[in-house]
Amino acid sequence: MRRIAILALLCVLGVAASGQVKISFWHAMSGALGTTLTELVQKFHDENPTIEVDLIYQGGYGALQQKLIAAVAAGEPPTLAQQYENWTTLWLDALVDLDLFLPQETLDDLLPQFDQLFEGRRVTVPFNKSILVLYYRPDLVPNPPRTWWEFASIVTAIGKDEAKGVYGTAFRPSNPEIFLTLLNQAGGAILSDDWSAVTINDAAGLEAAEFAARLAQYALVDSAYVSDAIAKGLTIGAFIDTSAGYTYNMNAAKTAGVPLAVAPLPCHCGNCASMIQGTNLAIFSPNQTRAQIEAAAKLIAFLLREDNTTYWAQKTGYLPVTRGAIYGDAWQTYIATKPEQKAMTEQLIAGGFGQLLHPRYMDMRSLLITYWELLLKGEDTPKAIMDALAAEIEAIK
Repeated sequence: MRRIAILALLCVLGVAASGQVKISFWHAMSGALGTTLTELVQKFHDENPTIEVDLIYQGGYGALQQKLIAAVAAGEPPTLAQQYENWTTLWLDALVDLDLFLPQETLDDLLPQFDQLFEGRRVTVPFNKSILVLYYRPDLVPNPPRTWWEFASIVTAIGKDEAKGVYGTAFRPSNPEIFLTLLNQAGGAILSDDWSAVTINDAAGLEAAEFAARLAQYALVDSAYVSDAIAKGLTIGAFIDTSAGYTYNMNAAKTAGVPLAVAPLPCHCGNCASMIQGTNLAIFSPNQTRAQIEAAAKLIAFLLREDNTTYWAQKTGYLPVTRGAIYGDAWQTYIATKPEQKAMTEQLIAGGFGQLLHPRYMDMRSLLITYWELLLKGEDTPKAIMDALAAEIEAIK
């Protein structure tokens, strides 16, 4: 019924008149990322001179989220915007069903790891996507760990000496996606498949928590990015971070004069899952004409085109989001001489998984951040922490 209503609205608005169409695109890409996005939008304009894209940087992700919340509430959202899955669940009724406007070949080409439905609707498509991978010091770790237990052995052997600035690994409390990856690898999940029960504190959840707590004994636990610690001269043996952090981590290692390499994550019992990071693109329907929605869909299809998603990945450290691109000659030729990007690609193909699409996931993630920090800092036993976390999730699910 919702799709029919949207189609009816668009019919009332009418087809696009000839002439210029202007759309707004809100994003959070700064620095080199923003420069690359601007290049792609200019290329789009060169190919589509009747479409003007007002590309508006809204600050970091936090600022973008708050501005989108206000804009949607006021009924004046942008035509197009980046957004995380847990934002999307807040304003589903304000979004366009993309399968009504995007070419079928574009939708069919999406990698299955990224193809998500919200209450049966496809209202977003992937854009700047990364994956969690392992960064390691090859001078300290000649062979990257392939299993949890190899990882724990390496981290334990390097140890922790705060006076000397030496740590086996490092964690950011604000990144609970690392815990969710361990949880998935252990065979667990936040909720049961039908969302009726909280399962995060079952045997799998406890196994993941105990493993994380073991690593945390030898870890630098800091809210700053690990790249900041490396640039300051701290020694971090091996750590989990996003592929999008590649440039920052490598630049930090170069500043510190130390080697740094990338490998797929250690696996557990053959499960090599890794949580996908990054945002998607969505089109808003309020206050938009059919011409604007069609123009925004055209821009999305352009950004997902093989040459453009490949160029974006090469320039930014994100990954191609379509089958045609990731298996295409351009990307395969590129990673043939880039072992780090090859490892990232292998990780995505081996076990990339997305965010829980529950309408209260944003609140759940806030709880995860709180309890992930408690776990990393050893504030209580893993069981007590997981049981307390489960109780709070149960209260809001």
